[in-house]
Amino acid sequence: MNKTHGGNIWKVSKEAGLSHQDIIDFSASINPLGMSPKAVSALKDSHKIIPSYPEPSANDAIDGLSRFHNIPKENILAGNGSTEFIYLIPQVFKPKKALIIEPCFSEYRNSLEIYGCKIESFIAGKETDFLPDIDELCKRLKNNYNIVYLGNPANPSGALFKRDDILKIACECQKYSTVLVVDEAFIDFVEDESFKNNAVTMDNLIVLRSMTKFFAMAGLRFGYLISSKKIVEKVKTFQPPWSVNTLAQIAAIESLKDKNHIESTKKWFTSEPKFLFEGLKSINGLKPYPSKANYFVVGITQEGITSKMICDTLLKDSILIRDCSSFGLGDKFFRAAVKNRRENILLLEKLILCLKNTVLI
Repeated sequence: MNKTHGGNIWKVSKEAGLSHQDIIDFSASINPLGMSPKAVSALKDSHKIIPSYPEPSANDAIDGLSRFHNIPKENILAGNGSTEFIYLIPQVFKPKKALIIEPCFSEYRNSLEIYGCKIESFIAGKETDFLPDIDELCKRLKNNYNIVYLGNPANPSGALFKRDDILKIACECQKYSTVLVVDEAFIDFVEDESFKNNAVTMDNLIVLRSMTKFFAMAGLRFGYLISSKKIVEKVKTFQPPWSVNTLAQIAAIESLKDKNHIESTKKWFTSEPKFLFEGLKSINGLKPYPSKANYFVVGITQEGITSKMICDTLLKDSILIRDCSSFGLGDKFFRAAVKNRRENILLLEKLILCLKNTVLI
């Protein structure tokens, strides 16, 4: 079972003998502008209500999501990060056979393995910028899968499906009574591409959303599921009470209201990813791939250098990136988040030094 994730600064700091506060973390793709100022302000006085139990079903937060997305609240279920739903879904639907579009988030596979599900992969390779052949994928769906998983944008590649392609996949899944799970953990950066409205009307589609990335709430754990009313009710029966803690609910409500912070993040996203992509592209020995998310998967074209070597070397300068071997991409790929300009420049400078050295470690 692959339990390797980005953002584990606690483990890395202990192993490398560093303070976690000194690590510049490019391994987790979190909004570098941080949390909404409105959410931070609201949390400062929240200690007064921590002794009380949280609202059991996060109803106020769901109301906020309903207004924000213009989706009926009956089609939304809040949870302890979207990962809670990744683990609840196999418990609810008890799939015998699943198809996963890879490379992807490892927890899809981990959650299915717990319930003894047979898992098959459909690989989207670097030759197509990590987007699958849709016609070939639809042909595979004839093989009687109970459930199919895809990330949009995909993780670690940032590849974004066309809306028509997802609709084609969803309709093909519908023919075979297959549940389609679309993980939209990073879709907030390209919200217009979300498939959330389709999830409300289709009886076999589940969209997973997270407030971890765009809203910088990784430590508070808030995610949500959008689907038909029937599926929402079914999943809810398996969910424990008080799944979302009080602080997460407060932060979610205030973050959704903070239009200034949302606009500032969107403005940052229009320029900084392009800057980092062009910088990575200019470095001999590296090949970044196009991404619609706030991170890039980068191929290493220089002979004799592996992703582990680069990761270990950068860590000496307290810079943490994500080795993509844990995604099944081998030892020639890494993923780097987009951060602020100063940190992005530092990463580019250190990568240039890495690749100039013939022996890194």
